[in-house]
Formats: sequence, structure tokens, C-alpha cells
Amino acid sequence: MKTNDLIALLATDTLQPQKPVRQQLLRQLLLGALVCGVLLLAVFGLNPQMDQMAVHPAFITKMLWLTALMGFSLYGLFRLARPGVGAGHTLVGLGLALLAMGSLGVMQWLQADAGARSAQWMGGSWEVCSVNIVALSLPVLGALLWALRQLAPTRPALTGAVAGMLAGSLAASIYSLHCTETSLTFFAVWYAGGIALVSGVGAVLGSRMLRW
Repeated sequence: MKTNDLIALLATDTLQPQKPVRQQLLRQLLLGALVCGVLLLAVFGLNPQMDQMAVHPAFITKMLWLTALMGFSLYGLFRLARPGVGAGHTLVGLGLALLAMGSLGVMQWLQADAGARSAQWMGGSWEVCSVNIVALSLPVLGALLWALRQLAPTRPALTGAVAGMLAGSLAASIYSLHCTETSLTFFAVWYAGGIALVSGVGAVLGSRMLRW
């Protein structure tokens, strides 16, 4: 049987309910999130001023942004996990979300005094922020790739990249419970940078682990 014929045969599954696909992905996503949360508590700890941080406009904006990234990424994985199904509007949604935070970061940086601009994007934890997000995301990415191996994605690199985006944005949201930064410019540079790194790792791993 030719590869195209096999894909066409498997693609008939798209006419059937997709509950099992979603269940597998959500189960592994929850497992990875739990491991990520435990690592945060064990290694980093919670921000002792989390009660005040939770109502800070910058924190709320960041969490809405990360939720948008997670939502578009999960939507994309639900599609890409099925054979012969494209990513739909996933890339457009992710691009717009990243553009929105980038624009907010640039606006805040331009509005700051010249002497305070470096603090806007460097904050107090620029050396470790992206690295910490990548480290926390690895259990989530591993769980998602394991689940995807049980399914039938036909675009392994893209699927891996979207899985990395989901893992990175979820890890970033959990890391936010520790982070004390309140600059949108900081989020646009270091949070987005860490998430992009995880997406790149996912693309590389996906191209190898998810190939038929």
C-alpha cells in the first residue's frame, strides 16, 4: 500500500467522534502539568506575594496571553493528531497572540524613561527566566509527544512544534506563580523566547519521534 493510500485510509477516522484523541491528549497534558507544578514547588517555590500579584494588571494580561497561546495550541494538536488534517487557524491565532504581546511590550518600552528602558526588558531575572520555562516544560512536552506517538499525525515537525508551544505556554503559566516580574516588555522578550525555544525543541523531536 502506498503512503498516500494509507493516509487516505486513516483519514476516514476524521468522520468518527474525536473523543478518544482529545482524551489521550488532555490526560497526558494534565499529567505533565502536575509534574510541572510539583517541580515548581520543589525547586522554585511560590511567590510569597502571590495574593497581590494575582490582581496586578500586568499579571492578568500575561495570563490572558498565555491562555490564548495554550488554547490555539491545543486546538491545533486536536487537529494535527489526526491523519491528513491540517492545523487550521492555529498558526494565525498563535501569530496574532505573539504579535499582541510583542506590541504591548514595545509600547511600554517606548513610554518608559530612557534610563528605565533597560530595566523594562531585563527585569531582575532575565538570565534565568527562559531557561526555567524550558526546564519546566520538558515533562509536559514529553507527555504530549508520548500521547501523539499513539495517534497518527502526518505532519511530525509541525505537530511537534505546536506541542512545544503548548508545553512552553503551560510551563510559563505555572512559572508565573513564582515569577515577580511585572513588565510586559519582559514577558514579550523572555517568556516568548522561552516558549519559542520549547517549540523549536518540539519540532526537532517531533520530526524524529512522530515520523511513521
